[in-house]
Amino acid sequence: MTKQFKVPWAAWRDPHYLELEFPDSWDVSVCRMKDADAPELSSEDIRKGILNPIGTPNLSVIAQGRKSVVIVVDDMTRTTPSSKILPFVFKELEKADISEEQITILFALGAHRPMNKNDCILKLGKEIVSRFKIENHHPYENLVHLGDSKIGTPIDVNKTYYNADLKIAVGGVIPHPLAGFGGGAKIVLPGVCGIRTLEANHSAGMRGIGAGIGRMTEIREDIEDIADSVGLDFSVNVVMNEIGNITDIYSGHYRDAHRKAMEAAKESYSTEITLENQICFLNSYPEDSELNQSIKAFNILMTVSNRFLDRKGTIVVMSSSYEGKGFHSLIAETGAKLYNNFGNGILWKAFVKRRNVYFFSPNISKPDLYHFYPKSVQLFNEWKKLIEDLEKLHGNTPKAAIIPTSIQLSE
Repeated sequence: MTKQFKVPWAAWRDPHYLELEFPDSWDVSVCRMKDADAPELSSEDIRKGILNPIGTPNLSVIAQGRKSVVIVVDDMTRTTPSSKILPFVFKELEKADISEEQITILFALGAHRPMNKNDCILKLGKEIVSRFKIENHHPYENLVHLGDSKIGTPIDVNKTYYNADLKIAVGGVIPHPLAGFGGGAKIVLPGVCGIRTLEANHSAGMRGIGAGIGRMTEIREDIEDIADSVGLDFSVNVVMNEIGNITDIYSGHYRDAHRKAMEAAKESYSTEITLENQICFLNSYPEDSELNQSIKAFNILMTVSNRFLDRKGTIVVMSSSYEGKGFHSLIAETGAKLYNNFGNGILWKAFVKRRNVYFFSPNISKPDLYHFYPKSVQLFNEWKKLIEDLEKLHGNTPKAAIIPTSIQLSE
C-alpha cells in the first residue's frame, strides 16, 4: 500500500502540483507554511493596496508632470503575478495624464536570461504585452556609472531606468539568502544594475559576510543606499501563498512599504517543523524552472533547529528544472565571475556536512547536475527509483519531512 502527498511544481507551468508516492510504512510529515492555502486577494483589495501607500503620496500625485515612466518588474524566476497588479498602476498614471507611449516596462533580470514573448505573456498578460513598450535589462550594456556606495560597491545602473522621470517597481517579497527578502529596493540591485555592481553585491554574501535570510541584512542596507542614489519613487510589494497567489500587498516608499511586507511575510511563511528526521525533501519551488536556482531549496536549513535532520541523514533536493541548467551570467556559467560549484560554498559546508545528498528532477542530466553540485550527489530522474535507494540506506520505516517550497521560514 502507498500514500500520496503533493507539492507545488514547475512554476508558470500546469499542473501546479506534483504528486509524490510513499510506502505506507514511512512516517512522512508535510511541513507547510502557515498561509499555504491563504485566499488570494480580490482585485479590489489589490487596488486598495496601491491606493493607500505607506510613506509616500498617492502614485497619481507623484506622477504629476512626469514625462517618462519606467515600471520595473521581476522575471520568471519569481512567481509575482504582475498582470494582476499593473492595471491598477496604469490607472493611477492615467489620473496624472501619463499616456501609454510614455511608459516602458523593464524586466529586472540582474544576470538572468532575457524574457521572450511567451514569458512576457505569462507574466504580464496578452493585453499589456500588445500595448506597452517592454525591454530586458542587460547587465553589460546601456549602463550609467554613478560612483560608489557607502561601502564601496560600484554603482552601474540601467540607463533607461536612471533617465526615467518616474521610477516604479513591482516585486514579490520572498526570503532571500543574501538580502533577507526580495522586493523593495532589491529590484533595483541586482535587478537593473551592471555586472560589476552585481559581482560586488553577491561576492561578500556568498562568503557569508553581511548575508542572512528572513531579516534585515548588511547587504540589504547597501542595496537601499544604492537605491537612494539611483532613485525609486514608488514600490509595490506582494506576499504570496504556496502557489504564488497574492495574499498581502504594501505599496509606497521602498523602505517603509517593504518593512511592512517583510513583517507580513515572516508570519505568512512561518512553518512548524518536525524534528529528528532521517530524510528531508527540500522542494525548490517557486524557483524551480532552472537548475542553477535550485540551491534556494536549502534556504530552510538556515532557519531550522539542528535537530531537524539527523547528522547522517539524507537531504533530497527537488526541482522541476524544466529549462535545464538555465542561465546566470554571474554565477552559473563556466568562466563567469563568481561561478563555483555549490559543494565549495559556505552553505554546503555549514549545513550539509556528513549528510547524504540526493537530487530529484525528471529534466536534467548528470553533466547538468555536476556543473553545480559535487559528484557525491546522486541524481534520480525517476521517483520510484529514488524511494528504493532511500530504503536501502534508511530501511523501510524511515521518518521523513517534506518542505514544499523554498520560501518557508522555521517558526
